[in-house]
Amino acid sequence: MSTMPQPIHSVEDIVPLSGAHRAVSSKIVADVSRLKAPLRLLIGLFLTPLLLVLAMLGFLVVLADFAWFRLRDVRDGHPQPKGLWEF
Repeated sequence: MSTMPQPIHSVEDIVPLSGAHRAVSSKIVADVSRLKAPLRLLIGLFLTPLLLVLAMLGFLVVLADFAWFRLRDVRDGHPQPKGLWEF
């Protein structure tokens, strides 16, 4: 053991203020990351059916457009059958 007196540490030396700020910000990040999974699940539950309905409606619009012009050509007596690449 030494006979020299040990220096007295202040509170700032033991826990720097920037360390306390990092601890608070890491807690906020932990809280946000804990909420991320349920929020992503809720967004997925709401957006997936909506996107599915929009895709089906888009398909039906394209199919109806194709059928309309194809049936009009057949009704008018088009001499040669058309392929999809001629539209």
